[in-house]
Amino acid sequence: MSCCKCNELPEKILAWRMFGAGFENFGENDQPSVLPLPEIADDELLVKINAVGLCFSDVKLIRAGEEHPRVKSKNLKEDPVIPGHEAIMTVAKVGSKLAGQYKVGQRYIIQADIYVKGVNWAYGYALNGGYAQYSIINQKVLNGDEGSYLLPLDDSIPSMVAALFEPWTCVLASYTIQHRTAPKAGGKMLFLFGSKEVSYEFGDLLKANAPAEVTLVKAPAAFAAEIAKVFPKAKVTCASALPADTKFDDIFLCNADRAEGEAAAKMGTTNACINFIGKYAEDWSFDVGSIHYQGWFYQGTTGANFSAAYNRNVRSTLKKGGAVWLPGGAGAMGQMHTQLAVSDPNGPATIIVTDMDDNRLNHVREALGPVAKANGKVFELLNPKNFASPQAFDAELAKYAPKGFDDIVMLVPVPALVTANAKYLAEDGLMNIFAGIPAGKEAALSVADIAGKGCRFIGSSGSRLEDLRHTCNMVGAGKLNPASALAAVGGMKDLKKGLDAVANAKFPGKTVIFPNCEDMPLTPVSEIASLAEGIDKTLDKDGLVTLETEKLLFEKYSK
Repeated sequence: MSCCKCNELPEKILAWRMFGAGFENFGENDQPSVLPLPEIADDELLVKINAVGLCFSDVKLIRAGEEHPRVKSKNLKEDPVIPGHEAIMTVAKVGSKLAGQYKVGQRYIIQADIYVKGVNWAYGYALNGGYAQYSIINQKVLNGDEGSYLLPLDDSIPSMVAALFEPWTCVLASYTIQHRTAPKAGGKMLFLFGSKEVSYEFGDLLKANAPAEVTLVKAPAAFAAEIAKVFPKAKVTCASALPADTKFDDIFLCNADRAEGEAAAKMGTTNACINFIGKYAEDWSFDVGSIHYQGWFYQGTTGANFSAAYNRNVRSTLKKGGAVWLPGGAGAMGQMHTQLAVSDPNGPATIIVTDMDDNRLNHVREALGPVAKANGKVFELLNPKNFASPQAFDAELAKYAPKGFDDIVMLVPVPALVTANAKYLAEDGLMNIFAGIPAGKEAALSVADIAGKGCRFIGSSGSRLEDLRHTCNMVGAGKLNPASALAAVGGMKDLKKGLDAVANAKFPGKTVIFPNCEDMPLTPVSEIASLAEGIDKTLDKDGLVTLETEKLLFEKYSK
């Protein structure tokens, strides 16, 4: 539903713009800018932003400014950007060339990860986003690589709930990651050899998926001759050192020395497979940020058969009947992961959530404890600060997973914690590095665990249109209630205050802003009844917001 009639267009609007890196450059004197109503071209839409979710990704965006990889502006001071990618919108005006395709009053959710000819034009990063009362939707959105990035919304769904679809979609998408189970046919392949002499085998997978190009570094002469026989059509290059500025789809580190091996392991293309062949004893430094943002997948074998490195532990779902640990699982996004874990009958049997905030832990305990109990799950919430020593905390974790955790979902973007927590993985354990550690940030991981124990590390950034459509279908079928993640609401003038609350984890869940409700104060959902008379009567049996709740808020605060 929209805040007010879309044909009542204002002359001026409010918008929060980013003029550079840092919160001191977000807004004008800590206030939104007053701008003319945007003028649209014949092939564009003018939309009214009904609601927009606040995301920690926006905090990182504002802190980074022009350095953020999704920002196109080279000078934000002169060419500012309006953030906000978790947006719900209603069509307010239709360009003449779009007449018949779109109508005033239609409501949509936007898939913010927009691609045009393979190039990312993210809404709220490269394109002006939803931290504005009105926004322009151009052809990049309406006619991108996947068609239109707008999905229609059912009128029965409150905008403040629909604004939670995008973060929920990112959570769901992180469990559908698909990694290759064989080398990339026609790709680029790198082999780096150490000083140890070994007789290697190619195996059926390599023979069946020939690359177009092969680079051999420090390869024995006999191996170079064998490559020519196995891949007769491939272009083969022999070298004494790693090539500069080259990326590879499949990388084989054949008993490689650590220094060269670490460098080679960071030479992957997007979704590259990096294979450790042989026995390794040391921890190496890994670009864990690129596991999340580039989809790098590290695997291996202690033997000498290259094909044996593939197809072990390539799952992305939580192990059925297993034990999962969610560090930071009481945070805004962590609660979504935790809700999925306790709700899934085919998911883990033991769920451990750790967080440094007792208030957030208590909130999750109250909200999800009954669900876990009803589904027969072991559900424990722990604060490491409440233990006498790190050793005591370790002992408590070991009680629930004596052989290690089958899954660890990292919801804290700290490389040092990735290193520390990876030690708790069981054989064939999987760590989902969900929290967005910047690409280039490194952490030490055990190569022996990757090659010998089958431990894997995965991550994902954002989602695609089909993922968002899947979330919409789940909500429509009653299989998901995103409203449980809503923790606070507010109006346009308190948007920056809301982002500060996100940055400092003030609320135990997601915050949603109504841009066209200028003066609505930032308010926790637990106190939402204070915003307007009668709101308490609109909440559902579980105390969650409804369409009637939103109607009362709009009646009082919208302009």
